[in-house]
Amino acid sequence: MLTGGRLAGGVVFALLGWYIAGIAGPFFPEERPPSYLIPLCTFIGLLVGWSVCGPRTGKGYSNAVSNGLTTIAAFSFCVLGALSFLAMMRSALRNRYDGPMDAIVGMFELMLEQGLAFLDIPFLATMIIGGIVCAVIAEFLGRRFS
Repeated sequence: MLTGGRLAGGVVFALLGWYIAGIAGPFFPEERPPSYLIPLCTFIGLLVGWSVCGPRTGKGYSNAVSNGLTTIAAFSFCVLGALSFLAMMRSALRNRYDGPMDAIVGMFELMLEQGLAFLDIPFLATMIIGGIVCAVIAEFLGRRFS
């Protein structure tokens, strides 16, 4: 159901996903992010903001902080999962895995490897502060338009 909180959460986290995809370039090999990174992060930000942040609005600004942390953690997990899945599919189509179970294990190895590549204090601080700010904005707009 369309509510002000869901719509606000989806929009602000889509904008945050767009921004994060823009600054994530140096963390990829040879500083060349995939061409689909910006649409992927924007779409995942919209989905996570709509489904995780949106329903939890209207409970106060102190809960908005934890809502922002939860939403940005879900966003990070989904983006890393999607990037790892796509990399695994490219490798699987080149017959680099012995079977489907080996490909699934390889996907989680890629997820861990890419997650470690993104461990940078300014980048993580941007994500955490951005998630909190977006959740507070969604809380404000959710109260205003519900």
